[in-house]
Amino acid sequence: MMHCSPEEVRSWPWSDVVRLLAYSALEREEFDRRVQQNPGASRRTPASGPTTNTTVYRFGPRPAPKR
Repeated sequence: MMHCSPEEVRSWPWSDVVRLLAYSALEREEFDRRVQQNPGASRRTPASGPTTNTTVYRFGPRPAPKR
């Protein structure tokens, strides 16, 4: 939903918006769970050098075309 105008998002099918919100909530829960398991991990810098971040995008199944 980033970089989209509110008018554009309002034109999306409701099911797509709900699906995006559900995925966002799932990602947040997974992040919170990782932070709770390793509370100091985000503040530590490994001795091997700089770290890299990997972003994973999850896409749900495409809705059937409307007739």
